[in-house]
Amino acid sequence: MTELIRVENAALAGVPEAISFTLSGGDMMVLVTPKDEVTTSLTKIIIGLEKPPSGKVSLFSGDVASFTVRELQEARRRIGIAYGTGGLISNLKVWENLTLPLYYHQHLGHDEIEARGLALLGRLGYSGKLMDLPGHLGLSQKKLVGCARAMIIDPDVIIYESPLSGLSQEETNSFFRIAKEFHHEKPERASLFITSNLEIVRSLPEAVVVNFVKGRNS
Repeated sequence: MTELIRVENAALAGVPEAISFTLSGGDMMVLVTPKDEVTTSLTKIIIGLEKPPSGKVSLFSGDVASFTVRELQEARRRIGIAYGTGGLISNLKVWENLTLPLYYHQHLGHDEIEARGLALLGRLGYSGKLMDLPGHLGLSQKKLVGCARAMIIDPDVIIYESPLSGLSQEETNSFFRIAKEFHHEKPERASLFITSNLEIVRSLPEAVVVNFVKGRNS
């Protein structure tokens, strides 16, 4: 399998020991952190928004620390991120948030973008208005739009940050069903769930679990 993400001996505030893991094509992995703040920080470190005090982070076999701005941008275009808070831009409408990655990074026609966006929102069960600003949405609806935005670019890697927060049991069940389907739609796609909630392990029995809570990678 092709190596997609590697973190080696990275120091992370709130974690007793340096962390290491490797994510390869086709992998489904859960990283368990001590708290949500660590989850957010780890996500940023993986995609190069934060630099760990020590250790090495590689994306698609390239050292993030040595990437040019363009190389880092190219790597990020292969990664979809569903943020725990939705991660939506507050002054852009729902539809603009959803389709921005396609207009910005991919050369697709308006009709194709519209079809892809509407299909994903329907699949995820979004029931809000397309022209609402994110401030009018509840957390679960923000997360659905954020998840659709992560999926719409057809990524090689999709990262789900704190996926359970703000979801009802029915929404949780639907989310895991769709996340698993999405994972298997592309043979080499990797799915990475980063969370402080161990309940996720029950819903993903097929996933490799790396636990950073006990001061060891286990």
